[in-house]
Amino acid sequence: MKRTILGSLTAGCVVMAAMAPSLSHAFDGQLDFTGSITDVTCTINGKPAGPNNRTTVDLGRVDPIIFTGIGVKSPAVPFSLVLGGGTACKDKTKASISFDTGSANIDPVTGNLILQGSAAAQGVQIEVSDNGNSATGKIALNQAQASPQVATITGNTATLTYSAAYVQTAASVTAGAGNSFIRYTMAYY
Repeated sequence: MKRTILGSLTAGCVVMAAMAPSLSHAFDGQLDFTGSITDVTCTINGKPAGPNNRTTVDLGRVDPIIFTGIGVKSPAVPFSLVLGGGTACKDKTKASISFDTGSANIDPVTGNLILQGSAAAQGVQIEVSDNGNSATGKIALNQAQASPQVATITGNTATLTYSAAYVQTAASVTAGAGNSFIRYTMAYY
């Protein structure tokens, strides 16, 4: 009787072991956690940081006739992100921004902003460039900047300066709205 029960238990254990999912010791992925702990709370262009902080850059009215070939740009329009807010915007702190490289508004090939809306102009995009703090040149919005513009807060204020222009990306340009947007994150260190 003992052998029959022991044999049945052994057979049952073998079946259970075979049915149990095997344990894998290989990695299937990685979670990266990033962020910062900061007591710096600067305003940006006089408004609290957050999703309601929007800065409008008016690129003006541009005649399609100025676009005579791929790569031709409209006059660049400078714009700034001015940090302030009194003593909460701490001196000697460095500030920089990173653009949302995963935005659907970015052309993955050119790194420019795609014009949005049903009546958008065709054949042009918006190119954003660094324009200060020892940083100049086009920002490829489809990838993280290797050396983003950095401003040091002095007197409880700092300014990050940029410019934007329409750039021709196709053989012909048709008139229409020239609107788009990009989100960014301000980092303090």
